Amino acid sequence: MRMAGYIVVVLLFSSVLAAQGTPPMDPEQSKARSRPEVEQGTPPVSPEAGPVQEMKKLVETGLNRAIMNRRYPPADQWRPLTRKDKFRVFLEHTYSPHTFANAAVNATHDAVMDGNREYEKGLRGYGQRYGINLATSETDAFFERFLMPALLKQDPRYFRNPDLPFFQRAWYSATRVFITRSDKGGETFNASKLLGGAASQALADLYVPGQRQGFGPIGNRVLFDMVRDAGFNLLHEFWPDLRRAIFRH
Repeated sequence: MRMAGYIVVVLLFSSVLAAQGTPPMDPEQSKARSRPEVEQGTPPVSPEAGPVQEMKKLVETGLNRAIMNRRYPPADQWRPLTRKDKFRVFLEHTYSPHTFANAAVNATHDAVMDGNREYEKGLRGYGQRYGINLATSETDAFFERFLMPALLKQDPRYFRNPDLPFFQRAWYSATRVFITRSDKGGETFNASKLLGGAASQALADLYVPGQRQGFGPIGNRVLFDMVRDAGFNLLHEFWPDLRRAIFRH
């Protein structure tokens, strides 16, 4: 646990130092950040709305911010990223709800499937697992969102493609864990995600108590993470449709 804390502190400290030298956002990003919630698809709360309606709108606003923020733009808005842009993508993922959700999914999977006796039982053991997996999620973000994409000249982002028919859209979403864009704009194998995830898991071998080391456990975790991220891609892709079905607008 102590080593995990050190890793998170080092990554965040380096993030702050690099962020001080990053250029300002481009005009489109500035407009997106300054745009009011009404323009982002979240209806305003009417003064006459009752407490149930107000709570419903607050929940919808929170879900929109977590699922449909500017980190998941449409495919027709693609543009190449510089290395500093990629570092900014990593920096944003250090505090993204997506990163904390990844840790929760992995901690739950470990609690159900892993027989590691180094953890305590019950909620305290789950808290220990969550802390360890949160540290690993942060290193995942560093390797998969910045270091490997910068070295391999690949784009670490997921781009929605709402213009496709339903089944092609679902296939597109699920396969983005294996396919990404190069900095030149063409599609390429997502080596950044595969190698970045493997490097992060290899690092985790140094601080996860009782974890088996070797290529087998690393491969199993990387495969699970790919399946998990394919599910999250589907959620990001189809959230506007789900929002209309759930919130009736």
